[in-house]
Amino acid sequence: MKIYKNLYWLIISPKALFKAWKIFQSDKRNKPDVIAFELDLEKNIFNLYRDLKNGTYKHGPYKGFWIYDPKLRKIHKATVRDRVLHHALFIVLNNIFEPTFITDSYSCRIGKGTHKGVQKVADIVRKVSQNNTHPCYVLKCDIRKFFDSVDHEILLSVLCRKIKDDDLIRLLKEIVESYSSNVTARKRESKTLSLFDIPAKGIPIGNLTSQIFANIYMNEFDQFVKHKLKVKYYVRYTDDFLIISDNYDYLSSLLPKLQLF
Repeated sequence: MKIYKNLYWLIISPKALFKAWKIFQSDKRNKPDVIAFELDLEKNIFNLYRDLKNGTYKHGPYKGFWIYDPKLRKIHKATVRDRVLHHALFIVLNNIFEPTFITDSYSCRIGKGTHKGVQKVADIVRKVSQNNTHPCYVLKCDIRKFFDSVDHEILLSVLCRKIKDDDLIRLLKEIVESYSSNVTARKRESKTLSLFDIPAKGIPIGNLTSQIFANIYMNEFDQFVKHKLKVKYYVRYTDDFLIISDNYDYLSSLLPKLQLF
């Protein structure tokens, strides 16, 4: 397994941060918070760089709002300053982890997407059913409350396998722990149990980093399905996945193993 070191300064350099800003603002130029940040762009970028360089960077608060997409979801939006850093971080993390992902993972990847995923499923169904002349079964699943269930400790341990850079790991920890879906429950339980004994969970829908974190986290599941269970026809989009077979009993037998993992 390839190990990556000395990445932190590539991410936090002024050049990298200005590049991240350019990508970030390309489709957001009319947003009030983006306009305000751009009014004093150089000062804001160099302040961010200074905090990262000095080790004093702290992730800011989130602003929550609801959307229908098509079901009701709560989005947590970070400050512009933090989102610029998210873009800089995403570029590096994506380069590291993208080559490790399976072919049939379609969420938030260049050259993939929902249409490609749907087309792949259609092709598999056509093949398994021999052009709709034989039975074909689909096991369709998702992870219940996926984004709210991502375990911080597990996610960070997966990141640490490939990244051996203390400064970058510290930054990743700051970003991962900037949000917790179970913080209310943890506070409630803290009267009788140490806050730190209750595992923190959740990554915010809305962060660009959450997209790459989701793929890194679920890649562990993908590898289990493909290499341990030896599943031939498996397609995933974020936490939704399909397994396709001409054998109903085979699919039924997989479900307890998937649940256990």
